[in-house]
Amino acid sequence: MAADQPVTTMTTLIQTGRYSVMAAQPTTGQRDLLSVTRAITIPGDIESVGEAFHWMLRDSGYRLAADVVLSEEAKAMLALPLPAVHRRFEPMPLQTVMGLMIGPAFHLIQDPVHRLIAFERCAEFSVPNATGGAQ
Repeated sequence: MAADQPVTTMTTLIQTGRYSVMAAQPTTGQRDLLSVTRAITIPGDIESVGEAFHWMLRDSGYRLAADVVLSEEAKAMLALPLPAVHRRFEPMPLQTVMGLMIGPAFHLIQDPVHRLIAFERCAEFSVPNATGGAQ
């Protein structure tokens, strides 16, 4: 009956000590760069949401899309002052942190081929007029 048992499960384990083994496979963060879980504290000299994104993405392998690709609304959102509550995040996936920072008015768009981040306005949020009301 031993021949009926799958051998593949044993080949994916590496012995790291006398009584311990670990799986020989990539972590979730290695497979999906934006799913890396990190505690983030944004330095005090960063003033805008866009600067915070550049700072957070610096070691992720991703970068913000060029301004010519971004909509005027997305550029305006990135130019907003960084709220104090968005300067420190407990450990959570990078993609979740970015979603919190852009808020419910935008969707995060990722281009995994070119490793670019862009934003798309959510359809359910109407555009305010000059008086601040919705159109």
